[in-house]
Amino acid sequence: MHSVSLVTIGTVDAWAAGAVGDDAGRPLVHAAVRCVARWGIRKTSLDDIAREAGVSRATVYRVFPGGKDRVVEALVQHQAGRLFHEWNAELEAAATLEDLLVVGVGAALRLPLDDELTRVVLTHEPELVLPHFAFDRLDRVFDTADALCRPHLARFLPDDDIRAAAELLTRVVVSFGLRSAPWLDPHDPASVRHLVRTYLLPAIAPASAARPSQEHE
Repeated sequence: MHSVSLVTIGTVDAWAAGAVGDDAGRPLVHAAVRCVARWGIRKTSLDDIAREAGVSRATVYRVFPGGKDRVVEALVQHQAGRLFHEWNAELEAAATLEDLLVVGVGAALRLPLDDELTRVVLTHEPELVLPHFAFDRLDRVFDTADALCRPHLARFLPDDDIRAAAELLTRVVVSFGLRSAPWLDPHDPASVRHLVRTYLLPAIAPASAARPSQEHE
């Protein structure tokens, strides 16, 4: 059985196992990130990505058969994977489900505020990103969330409950990430813990795991 860190990092290395189909796609995802950070989504062409990665146009079109739309999807999955990679140590150190959710949900809610690429894209080109969080296209987002959350949630939840929990957490993070609430401050751990303890933990936790840790009482 793989350790939590190996499963998570392996998923990140594969960019959530959906954005690209093989190892050749990883440099293209990195190249796409650099191009979008430089020029934005609309002004970045597949030719730009090919030049940045030093590959042929044919390679780019093979990896991103859906064109620009597929590139955006890859970027969404890349950002999710990178977030879990950066916070992996803190997620592994969480002693309770409540602490795990505070770390993970807090980090996800801060991404649109603190990450320059995410902030710029959502501010200036939201119409190119938001469709990926709507209707049946959310299925890929849920698949990514399941893959990334599962190794951590498996420490506290039965296997059959993990998919639903990952979906619920994703819906909450997307909602608050795209439309902030005056009573929730992602940079305030106490505010994030209030969200987790009051609303999220009771919704997804077994009764034994839902008990708050004493140190935060």
